[in-house]
Amino acid sequence: MNKPAAAALLAAIFALLAGPAQAQTCSYSVSPSLDFGTVTGLPTPQVDVTATITVTCSALLNINYRVCLSIPVGDGGASVADRRMTQGGHALQYQIYSDAARSNIWGAVGESSLPVAVDFRTLALNIPVTQQVTVYGRLFAGQTGKAVGMYSSSLAPIIARRANFVFVPPSCATVSQNASTLSPLTARATLQPQCIIHAAPLSFGTVSGLSGHAANTNLAVNCTLGGAYSIALDGGTVSGDVNARRMRLGPGPASIDYQLYRDSGLSLPWGNSPGNMVTGTGTGTVQSIPVHGWVPPQAAKPAGTYVDTITATITY
Repeated sequence: MNKPAAAALLAAIFALLAGPAQAQTCSYSVSPSLDFGTVTGLPTPQVDVTATITVTCSALLNINYRVCLSIPVGDGGASVADRRMTQGGHALQYQIYSDAARSNIWGAVGESSLPVAVDFRTLALNIPVTQQVTVYGRLFAGQTGKAVGMYSSSLAPIIARRANFVFVPPSCATVSQNASTLSPLTARATLQPQCIIHAAPLSFGTVSGLSGHAANTNLAVNCTLGGAYSIALDGGTVSGDVNARRMRLGPGPASIDYQLYRDSGLSLPWGNSPGNMVTGTGTGTVQSIPVHGWVPPQAAKPAGTYVDTITATITY
């Protein structure tokens, strides 16, 4: 008479033990972007930023739970070890890590670097437990020859896999069950134009008379690939007038008229207002911009060295 009651009790116990497997749940939220902001590219600086993945898990009975978060290469990347943001045919190298020291690359199942593990111990009573995991990003310094514009890489799909354990958590390389696809994380950076300019002296040499003398020099300009620029030359320290430039002999009144031109034919004066400046587009390497000088025939002047100082200004 007692045996059926015992069997019913065992069935009830087995049913209760089977329940938690269905009651283990996790939810996830991902920062929408890993934004490196606006940077320059002559060369790029190192930029460190962060994003977050939030994991919330619960279970009915006491269990230990491991969640493994896989972040893939991302589009544009060559491998997990060589992640890249792209724009057209250009790429910026960056990386994501699991630690603030940025020494452990955040990987994925089947890659050389493993997913990141998030452990929940003694989940119970369906009380949700939340952990926030930081994604540490780094844009590498020293990158040159990159084009102006917005670079991005979609890190998708981000996969969460989970398994319970008793004492020792399983390696994320072996956790394959309970997979969930998370929202994508987009890495982005905007490369803005930047220019560097260097000027060389323009010397008309030593002459015995002012019968007309030409001379040339160059400006060395390095601008971000694809960035538009314009170069202005002011009127100098003697006259201050781009239409009547003069070189002066020391502090005295003696001066020599001269002019600077954008063309070798000496027909396009180079000034500092729209229409008489030199314009161009950056190549990411040094460009040599010629400056043509001309001293027209004029009356004799006292012997000595005549000087004027011109300021070259590049706008981009």
